[in-house]
Order: sequence, then structure tokens, then C-alpha cells
Amino acid sequence: MMQCSLGCNFLSLVAGCVLALSAWAARAEPMRVAYPQPQIELDRGYFVKMLELAMSKSRVEYKLQSWDVKAIKGRAVHELAYGSNVDVIWAMTTREREQQLLPVRIPLDMGLAGWRIGAINAQDRAKFEAVRTLDQLRQFKIGQGYDWADTTVLKASGLDVVTGATAENLHAMLAVKRFDYFPRSIRQIWGEVEQHAAQGEVVEMTLALHYPAAVYFFVNKNNPALAAALEAGLRQARKDGSFDKLFRSYNTDFIRRADLSHRVVLELPNPDLPAETPLQQKDLWYSPSLR
Repeated sequence: MMQCSLGCNFLSLVAGCVLALSAWAARAEPMRVAYPQPQIELDRGYFVKMLELAMSKSRVEYKLQSWDVKAIKGRAVHELAYGSNVDVIWAMTTREREQQLLPVRIPLDMGLAGWRIGAINAQDRAKFEAVRTLDQLRQFKIGQGYDWADTTVLKASGLDVVTGATAENLHAMLAVKRFDYFPRSIRQIWGEVEQHAAQGEVVEMTLALHYPAAVYFFVNKNNPALAAALEAGLRQARKDGSFDKLFRSYNTDFIRRADLSHRVVLELPNPDLPAETPLQQKDLWYSPSLR
């Protein structure tokens, strides 16, 4: 019975996607796909390109446009759920976000958001080289965004988290020693630390944090046609190799520099990860063993 139920649910989902796309295709105007201005310039290069790729593979006529506001994550989520300026955002999934919004459950960065290495002050290198366990890391203050999904993960593991509004704000707080360790994804950290090197900021080279995390496209719950178009486009891009090509073109150097196989990896649970996250589909996720 369980197998039948799962099969029926999957067929219902596919049928719903087909109906949503068919209904839109019958309309004359192109589908509007408006997204908020990325706060992080790196996101403009990767996630906007991934959005363009997904829509170009969707076989739906569309018009891509940006909302001229660099909204922090909480505001972007609120605007998507209740406003009219945004049609899609990319964000790390949480139970609350999947209740508020409609997720497209294909991890855009193959889970790289869950691989974290730290920005620290240069004079603290030796302190962190001695850290080998989570208990030892708990002796330090950790910086993170107040509305970031990662903050819940770090606090759940008993870490002492100091919050700030934006990444730029947090780098400034690190410089004046409001906290000791600022974990960033292996995609983000290199450029950010280079920008703050004059303040004595460096990349910590011996530790990595890892927790299961997925960055998805999210749309409004009343916009299943866009969700269906994005999912169809992403699946086609994965099938024809263009997803992998884009992923590698933006992330290969970050992965190489992170050198995860030579770091002490501290595994953290993610209590806010929805049960529907497709962790069992191994091809959707990056693993250091795949390098």
C-alpha cells in the first residue's frame, strides 16, 4: 500500500505540473520571473545564471527581471509570500519556508551551502588549529546572520552565536572581535576575506563544518506554473549536462581551495531540514569523495 501511495503521489505531482504548464502556455503573455537584487555579488553570477538556465530549458516563454531592492533574506521571503514585486527567490530551505512558500526541490548548489569554513582574525590561527571537536569549538563565539537558516543549525549544536544583519556587518563585527569565527560557505568565503584582509581577516585552514542544507528556488504558493517551469527546466539541464557545466564553471576553484579532505570536519545535525529533502538522491549532492 505504501509503494502504491508514493507512486500515486508522484503521478499526481507530475500531472499537476503538466496541467500548470499547459494552462500557462495557453496564455498570450510571457511568464514574468522577477527576483530580488542579490545582496552578495557572487549570487548574481551563479544563482541568476541558474535561474536563466532553468527558464531557458523550461520551454515556457518568459520575461526575466530584477526587483531593484537588495532585500535581506527575511524581507525577500516576506515579499515573495505577501507582496507583488518578486516571483522567485533562492534560499536555504527550512520547515518554515516550505510552509510559507512553494519549493522547487533541486539543490542549486548541490549542498555546498552546508560546507562551511571560517573567517577569523589572523592572530587567532593557533587557537583554531588546536580545535578538533565540537566541544572545543563551543569555547568560541560564532558570528551569523540573525535571519539566516544556518543560525538555527549552529544554535542547535550548542554553539554561542552572535548575530548581525548582513554579511558585511558581520565582517565588521569580526574585525572588532565581537566574535571569533564566522563560518561561510566554501563558495562565499574567498572573495569576502580578500575584501577584508586589510583588517587582519584570514581564512581558517584546518576546520570545516558540515550539515545537510539545500538552496532551492522558492515561489509563491499561488504560482504553481512557475514552480513547474523551474523544475522542468532544472531537470532538463541536469539531464543534458548544462547544470553540471554551470556548477563546475563557478565552483570548481572554490572546492579546490577549500581542500575539504584535509580538514577536520565537524558534522552538525540540521533539525530544521524538511523531511521531504531528497537526500537519498546522491547525484543531487556534492561530496568531497567525488572530486
